[in-house]
Amino acid sequence: MSIVHYEDVERNVLSVVFQALYDYRAQASKIFQEEIDQPQDIAEDITREAIAEMGLSSIKERLYGKVDVKKAIYVFLPQAILVALMLDAKAEKDNGNTSATIQMSQTSMRVRMRRKGKSMEEQGRLPKMIERGERQLYVATIIAKYVYAERMSRRKLKRIIVACIPNGYLQDVYNPSADDTIWLVGRNAPALGEDFRVRLSYPRLRDKAGWRIRTIVCNGETAGPVA
Repeated sequence: MSIVHYEDVERNVLSVVFQALYDYRAQASKIFQEEIDQPQDIAEDITREAIAEMGLSSIKERLYGKVDVKKAIYVFLPQAILVALMLDAKAEKDNGNTSATIQMSQTSMRVRMRRKGKSMEEQGRLPKMIERGERQLYVATIIAKYVYAERMSRRKLKRIIVACIPNGYLQDVYNPSADDTIWLVGRNAPALGEDFRVRLSYPRLRDKAGWRIRTIVCNGETAGPVA
């Protein structure tokens, strides 16, 4: 596939996930308000339920990875493209939320950025393509962040930010160098031996391709890209 086709595949996958979460937004708001589980656990459950309720053009292939939903699906452009959907859910209190923290096992990109003024590079551990026998599945990674407010032990789901992380095949478009990047320093402490993490910057990704960031405001209306 060409770069244009990579973008088309990911745009299609993002639209499907966005629609599934949008259709489930009323149930998601109710669950966040009523459940007593940890917000992260609630977000993971909602994501699985929303995808299951929509129903996708599934392929019987078992996938592995450190994300909440791993599903082999078809995308039609109009030809059928085999895709490994990697969908991860996150939950955070409403505090601006201009980034999403990910593990290196959740991207196939080579992370290029500056940390404390020094240029650095770290290879993601997710493959660009997953091979199953004679099949090759294009890996599409989506992050769904559930932003909520909390008052008197009551939670209110305010919005869901859905972002598509580019596949490593699009490296030169989205992160060609440490100074031209979509990444921010992650919330990890190397001195303490913590695993390397990185933050996906919503504003930087939006500047590259506005369609990669979509937001569901949980009053039934959709909003534009997050600033």
